[in-house]
Amino acid sequence: MTPGACFVSARLRVLLFAFVAIMGTAVRAQEPPGSAMQGRTRRIELTSEPPATLPEISIQPGIASLLLFDTPLASDGVELEGKERFRRVVVGEDTVALMPSEALREGERLHLTVRFAADAMPGEAHFLLVVVPAQADTQVEVLRVQRTSGPAQSEATELTEELQRLREENARLRAERAPSNLLDAITAPWMRNRGIAAEQFKRPLPRVMGADLELDDALCFRAASRVAVKLTVKFSRSERPWSMGSAALIGPDGHRLHIVQVWQSKSTAGGAAEVLLVVEAEASGSRPLGPHTLELWEAGGDRTLRLGSVLFPDL
Repeated sequence: MTPGACFVSARLRVLLFAFVAIMGTAVRAQEPPGSAMQGRTRRIELTSEPPATLPEISIQPGIASLLLFDTPLASDGVELEGKERFRRVVVGEDTVALMPSEALREGERLHLTVRFAADAMPGEAHFLLVVVPAQADTQVEVLRVQRTSGPAQSEATELTEELQRLREENARLRAERAPSNLLDAITAPWMRNRGIAAEQFKRPLPRVMGADLELDDALCFRAASRVAVKLTVKFSRSERPWSMGSAALIGPDGHRLHIVQVWQSKSTAGGAAEVLLVVEAEASGSRPLGPHTLELWEAGGDRTLRLGSVLFPDL
């Protein structure tokens, strides 16, 4: 075992929880007033089939992340890219605790491979650790979903297909309720007498992280008390269908704007030619807004799209 990592028995698993709790408390005590670091608890389900994209786990320097597995890990079964840039890597019988150091920079993506001791599939799991500003997955529960057979498998397949149909129907209904005339905008209470300022992203366009897609166009809008981001994207045919569930706009100081609504023009199934993704948020005042990071969260999934350097025009 390399320095900085150790394997502990199930009896000492409680120490891992204490490690996360103590380190999390220490970091929060050092945070300046007004900081907005968001800790999340998540669940990731693994199947016997390899995923189209690796599950992402958000990490933050100085914030501990605890990974809980539902089956024992193999001895020396954890491989972490850039392990020397973590303060601590503690491996338990079915638990991995990570403490990133300040050597990690925003946007870095590191591979984590975990092998299991049991013979059930999958025998190993792969993850991407992503350094995300003001956000960390402090507890991640990883479950291996076993493939069923016979009537149970048939029922599960039908439920999956029905869920996908409902997601596509939801995307269609969202498209139908999109504003269709100028009257909707000029009579809105948030418009006031300042109108709407728009600014197009400068080319070359930045890369959207988190899925296999191309960003064709990007516009930012600002009104008296609202801002919005409109993305025109093309998903790869190899990418699983993706549906937007929620979003976040995170400022340079970690402050998160209140999201009013999100909208997606149509389903991404089959690599749709163009898909519009729109996020609207509250932003009162006329002061300049610094660069924001946009996160788009998948509905019912764990894929998160990220776009940095989002700049809103001045009024």
